[in-house]
Amino acid sequence: MKERLKFIDFYVKPTLPENLKKLEELSQNLWSTWNPEAYQLFNRIDPKLFRKYNHNPVKLLQQVSKERLAQLSGDKGFLYEMNSVYNKFQNYLKFVGHYSDTKNKRREFANDFQVAYFSMEYGLHESLPIYSGGLGVLSGDHLKAASDLGIPLIAFGLLYRYGYFSQKINLNDMQEEIYEENEWFSKPIKKLQDDNGKDLIFAIKLRDEEIFMQAWKIEVGKIPLYLLDTNIPQNKNKYRNITDYLYVADKEMRILQEIVFAFGSIKLIKILKLNPTVYHLNEGHSAFLIIERLKNLIADSGFNFEQASEIIRKSTVFTTHTPVTAGNEKFDPKLAEFYLTSEIQSFGHSFENFRKLAKIEGYEGFSLPALAIRFSKYVNGVSQLHCKVSKKMWHSIYPQIYREEMPIKAITNGVHLQSWISHRMTSLFDRYMGSDYRHHADAKAIWENIFSIPDNEIWEAHQERKEQMISFIRDRFQESLIHKSGGEGIKRINEILNHNYLTIGFARRFAPYKRATLILEDKERLLKILNNEEQPVQFIFAGKAHPADEKGKEMIKQLIDFARDNKVEDRFVFVENYDMNVARHLVQGVDVWLNNPKKPLEASGTSGMKAGMNGVLNFSVPDGWWPECFNGENGWSIISGENITDDEIRNKLEANEIYEKLENEIIPLFYQQNQNGIPENWVKMMKRAIYDVGKNFNMHRVLKEYLNEFYLPGAQEVTYISKDDFANLKKLEQTKTELAKHWQKIKFLDVSIDSPENMVLQSGEVLNLTVKIDIDGLSEEYVQVEIFYRQNEENFLIVPLEFVHKKNNVVEYKGSLTVSGSGKQSFNVRIKPKNCCYKEFYEYVKWFY
Repeated sequence: MKERLKFIDFYVKPTLPENLKKLEELSQNLWSTWNPEAYQLFNRIDPKLFRKYNHNPVKLLQQVSKERLAQLSGDKGFLYEMNSVYNKFQNYLKFVGHYSDTKNKRREFANDFQVAYFSMEYGLHESLPIYSGGLGVLSGDHLKAASDLGIPLIAFGLLYRYGYFSQKINLNDMQEEIYEENEWFSKPIKKLQDDNGKDLIFAIKLRDEEIFMQAWKIEVGKIPLYLLDTNIPQNKNKYRNITDYLYVADKEMRILQEIVFAFGSIKLIKILKLNPTVYHLNEGHSAFLIIERLKNLIADSGFNFEQASEIIRKSTVFTTHTPVTAGNEKFDPKLAEFYLTSEIQSFGHSFENFRKLAKIEGYEGFSLPALAIRFSKYVNGVSQLHCKVSKKMWHSIYPQIYREEMPIKAITNGVHLQSWISHRMTSLFDRYMGSDYRHHADAKAIWENIFSIPDNEIWEAHQERKEQMISFIRDRFQESLIHKSGGEGIKRINEILNHNYLTIGFARRFAPYKRATLILEDKERLLKILNNEEQPVQFIFAGKAHPADEKGKEMIKQLIDFARDNKVEDRFVFVENYDMNVARHLVQGVDVWLNNPKKPLEASGTSGMKAGMNGVLNFSVPDGWWPECFNGENGWSIISGENITDDEIRNKLEANEIYEKLENEIIPLFYQQNQNGIPENWVKMMKRAIYDVGKNFNMHRVLKEYLNEFYLPGAQEVTYISKDDFANLKKLEQTKTELAKHWQKIKFLDVSIDSPENMVLQSGEVLNLTVKIDIDGLSEEYVQVEIFYRQNEENFLIVPLEFVHKKNNVVEYKGSLTVSGSGKQSFNVRIKPKNCCYKEFYEYVKWFY
């Protein structure tokens, strides 16, 4: 008979000896996961246990024996180290952030300046599986760098009951997904409590029903991260499941997730009495925030729709990460209407009318990125190339302006140094660069010291980490079916990989466009490279395919099958269950980082940055960030497929180039070693890679760009429109009303050009223009007429014309253009509104030609 006993769960906290209490405080802040000294401190407690529990200091303290704790409490050496780490932690928390103004004068942040950051996932540490890949890791690095720099930032997200899946490869070499419930009591996270000391639980209303949520908090150094959880008894089952899984495929559950995320975050901001100056939406998943902010500004604060919209635009930053329209978050309009109508009606709009703000040309869906772009003054792509792609992709939002004028900037991604540089490399940096780079990694002069590190020290540091990586991979294979199904199984594990061989890594999400199997294009040639007895090569692969991506799963199988069928399992290895821990070992331990996506589908890519900072040389298609870094001295570029649109031809060309560069450049260079076994020319490239990547692609540089280009200007604009009882906001609204009243009837009457016949000009020659327009009774103070001079497709110059006189509704302007350069060029004349109150009127532009 089945036992029907019911037990009530509760959690007992371990009691630490009084003189070890500081360990508990250290364990609860993620600073201890990226600070090398703190990591070593917890590792010293019990190295095997620390590894077993994924380097989670909270779990470690829960599981370590009382006997070991008693030993440590009497160990003067350990206590000295603990107090030293704790003092460094306290000093870190006391660090006061600052910035440099336009005159390069040091300024501290205003007391009322605060940035709110929103992301659906955060890759903070392998023990906190609330991330799926690069976007989440970037968000985690963003918070860590903001903490390092002392930027007053608060972050919001969802707490996933299961998070993303664990990957297992079955006996048929296919990926299987395993979802394990997170035990939050054993992780560095705590529930928020209300003023009465009870769990903070609150609700939002949706279609006359309440959805309850509980708030949690993670301390990321100086940055608080608030996470929302609907898995509580107060909810119906449907609503309890909202925060079960990350990026759930079911569209109705997905829209509920993103509504809870947006509306719940705004509600929590109110409850905590926070007052963010700037709201940073990381990807379109958080765009429903705009609806809730409109509701609050209109219903609670008394602004009309136009005023509220302008306040939101001036205070919102939007970062787009996806260079494919289809990959951006969108919903069927009927589904969006079902859940959002009552919210939208609450601020006086019909769903159909509001939906226009979430539409893009050629698609009828409710697009979250389109909504975010229309309500954000500050929009960026995550690399120079991605910025160009984004301008083209979203140009239909503001079709009246020239494509290259689209208000999207490039802020190229970076990575958090201390999270990704190996401990051995960190000690070298500290010795030769000084520890100041930890708070000032963007100070480029610091990185010059990399070249003073002796070759043998940098090579030995890398080799040591390579050996550790191989040991780690062998340990992972002990429980893997990949090797057990190969016949000889466990007894061959110690033969997997060799630290003396050139080692190439490929680790990322297994999406078809990333082309993980491109290296298999010519298998015979690949086998010759792998089996070369004099100069052997080995490959390490890792990555997860989305559960619904059968093509991605098949790519994993192809790699494993190739190794087994050709008996090269010892040097062509797939490591299952890719996570931050696996990533850290690979980017620190391999020699070459291979990246061959289909250009331009890689928005940025940060794994190559992590590798480069550790002296690993990138071998990549010039996509994402790599064109901004590659200079011929820090890695290799795969360029033979440039401008080839036929996928089959491009694959053959680029695969062939990979083989050729391996055979003729990369492999010979690696094995060209001096009498001490050091490949001097290779090490020279390693140093150059560390220098170029370290100084230009660290997250401190990224945060300072966000700060100077978006966060501070946004705060200044909010202050500007708010002063004198929002006088400037009212002036702006008046301007827009006047423009809307007259704009349709404004027209060109005449454009005369004093120029040579056939418009064949010499560089330096001058074009004189006289322009007459009819402004339909609008004051000329609202209007600007200008020459738009295009030297090529990307470069243009705007030359304002000068007002001459006005008679009735006819206004005359004059001006001149001095041409420069050579080749085919062009120009046009246009009318647009003058900037008012820091406002660009992208929707109001009229061209003559």
